[in-house]
Amino acid sequence: MKETKRFLNNMKWSGPLTALLIAAAIPSISQAEAGQCGAVFQIETQAQEAKREVVKLVSSKEKAQTLREQLETNYKARNEVLAKRYPQLEYIFKDPEAFVQTMKQRFEAQKRITPEDPRLFDFPEAATTMKDIRADLETFRQEVAVDLRSSKDTFRNRLAHTFLGRRSSKVETLSKTLSYIHKLQRDLDVMIESNHYPYRDTVYTLYYYSRIRGIFQFKDLSTYYQVAKYIDMSMHGYRRLNIDAELNLYKAKESPIIQVRSGKIAHEFRVAEVPFRESFERLDTLDFVIIPSTHALGSSAFMHVLPHKIHFLGATNTPVPADGFNRPGGLFWMHDVRHEADRFMKMTSYRKANNMTAKQEETMALLSQQWQADFLKLKNSITDPELKASVEHYHFYTHHDVGVPLVPSMFLSHHKDGMAVYYAFLFHKRNAGQEIGFKNWFANTRKTQEILTKFWQERLPLEQQLLRKEPVHITKWEDWFPMTYKLDKSQVSVLNRAVESGSLVRLQTDMAGVDGALSKVIYSKDGAPIFVQFSGAARLLDRASQELPGQGVSVHSQGYSSPIGAIKQMTADGIVKSEFSQIRENQMVEIQYESGIIVKGQMKGLTRDESGAVNVVTFKTAEAVYGEQMLYKPEWGSFDLMIGSKIQSFEFLN
Repeated sequence: MKETKRFLNNMKWSGPLTALLIAAAIPSISQAEAGQCGAVFQIETQAQEAKREVVKLVSSKEKAQTLREQLETNYKARNEVLAKRYPQLEYIFKDPEAFVQTMKQRFEAQKRITPEDPRLFDFPEAATTMKDIRADLETFRQEVAVDLRSSKDTFRNRLAHTFLGRRSSKVETLSKTLSYIHKLQRDLDVMIESNHYPYRDTVYTLYYYSRIRGIFQFKDLSTYYQVAKYIDMSMHGYRRLNIDAELNLYKAKESPIIQVRSGKIAHEFRVAEVPFRESFERLDTLDFVIIPSTHALGSSAFMHVLPHKIHFLGATNTPVPADGFNRPGGLFWMHDVRHEADRFMKMTSYRKANNMTAKQEETMALLSQQWQADFLKLKNSITDPELKASVEHYHFYTHHDVGVPLVPSMFLSHHKDGMAVYYAFLFHKRNAGQEIGFKNWFANTRKTQEILTKFWQERLPLEQQLLRKEPVHITKWEDWFPMTYKLDKSQVSVLNRAVESGSLVRLQTDMAGVDGALSKVIYSKDGAPIFVQFSGAARLLDRASQELPGQGVSVHSQGYSSPIGAIKQMTADGIVKSEFSQIRENQMVEIQYESGIIVKGQMKGLTRDESGAVNVVTFKTAEAVYGEQMLYKPEWGSFDLMIGSKIQSFEFLN
């Protein structure tokens, strides 16, 4: 497993509240980095002592300044330790918050040059990594070329590949893989020769490199992993593609942050994937920074950036064992994406739920750094080696694997849940032969929870002071994570991602709306959505997003579908009508859309919103056709036609 840790930012603080927070949060931070090595833990911040210290601090401006200077000194020392530990990523670890701000400034500057994609700003720090993978690709190319020369395109090989679901024989696969490698190398050569490394392209290139590097690695996995990989691939939404599909994926050059939706056994992954991807692709602001890394990182690296908007994604040329799985390239990338998306969702949900200001977010990052240093002291004070390993393991599992921020209320509200998953996790790691470090799982985990509960309860008052209220107890992360999109040129990509993710969405036209799980979209030749279909329970809404009478989930419990678009002509009993209000019950109605969709059937009634505008036309029986494609059949019963010339907005409800 990976190891982790963080550090404190160089920030300017002022005011009594800040002094109070720092005084209570920083009771002696000598040996801040000793986390993995051997600092001695003491739970030394008692509430009464903290209050007495606050009184002294607030009454003495000189002491507050001295403490701030001490804080900055310790923070710089911590950064220095990690920068030396990971010299290839020194530009991040020497000051993570300053690095994020630098990237945001580059984004804003590029936005004035290429507003269609501000992520094209130069990222010179990636030069070493890109040169390394260029060299590794050459090694890989030579290996594939040798394998190709020694391979024969026999009937047996073709038959084997057919049963494996591949369209190409081994010779064809190797030949096309060489072509893929050449394309990647050429793209890398352009960056290296021009000494220009667009941020977006560095992320994309590392993703494609990771996939092609892992394409032949699955066959080398042990028997245990050969079975376990199917669970892992389903959980993380990784799909193995044949070489033709891999080439098409690379040629499309679409955002590779999420490949396909995750399986049903990974609900939180499924909830977080679309917001994470869409936030990365935003054109108005840089929400966070993705760092694709080819270097092995320990827990100290991950925990170090946990309070900051930095997300590491691993690109590897060999299978990497982690969390009970041995993951080849591509699958390992998706594993990191899932962890980081989950972490992004939880921290964003916390900020939104508690309505945090920018200053409060800065302060929380500072305190989270200190709480991590406090935890390291706690861990290293434990004399029982098994209990110590259990405390370390559960802490890392909670805050890295599960993505829970280093915040008291977040740990206290989460840690009682999901213990069955945690024990299954331990069982799987043990069977995979990966180090856990302790036995007696139930006894050690129970003691671990007692220790960590006390640890975070002692720090909860400080969080309450920072928020100036009781922290919001988040029962469902997704409730605090709606993302709404105005559909324009990117509507196809947004709608398709909704279909892939299986998320609950709200689709709003200019006249009506619908809540449900979008399962299908039909587009016109120019890319406009002209028909939508929802699976499972759905409900229809008015323009104010209020449920329409008689159009709730009890009526649409099995799904819902409707054309969308401008109406070309409408007739009732063969007579052209200009308004729905001119149609009467039991008349035979035919509606022709400009898209070519035709709906016809016997009129039943109209549903109107509070303003009197018609937003749903209900047919007793109806059929809807698009060319030769039957969209709705009369035998399916009554049909509720949602009115709307176009989709105006689209919101991911979970």
